[in-house]
Amino acid sequence: MTYRFLPHTADLLVELEAATLGELLEEATEVTRSLLVGGTTVTSTHGTAVRLTACGAAELLHHYVRELLAEFQLHSFVPARLDARRVSPTRLDGVVYGEHFDEKKHETQPEVKAVTRHELRVEQTACGWWATMVLDL
Repeated sequence: MTYRFLPHTADLLVELEAATLGELLEEATEVTRSLLVGGTTVTSTHGTAVRLTACGAAELLHHYVRELLAEFQLHSFVPARLDARRVSPTRLDGVVYGEHFDEKKHETQPEVKAVTRHELRVEQTACGWWATMVLDL
C-alpha cells in the first residue's frame, strides 16, 4: 500500500494505491489519521462500527472519509485502522479502531473541513486499486 500528497492549487490532492479495495480504504484511514494528528501514534483502544452503501467505489471512498472526519469533529475520535469485514465497490461493513483526541499526546493539525467530489476517482487497475481525492483544508 502506498499514498503520497501531491501539490494542488487550492486544497490537498491525495493519491492512493493498494492491492485491494479494502486496503485502499485502510490507506484512506491512514491518510485521514495523518491529516488529523500528524505523525502521532494512535492506538486502537476504541472501535466504532461503519456500515456504508454507495453507487460505486468513488462514492464509497467519499462516504468513508466523510464518516471519519465527522467522527473526529463530533466525537474527537482519531482513526488508527480499519477492520473491513465486508468490502465491495458498493458496500463497506467493518469497524474503525482508534482513540479519542488527547491534546497532550496528539499533534494539532490544520482543520480538514471536507473531502470533496472534485477530482475524486477510484479505478481498478491491473495492479490493484488507484484513487485520487481532494481534501478541503
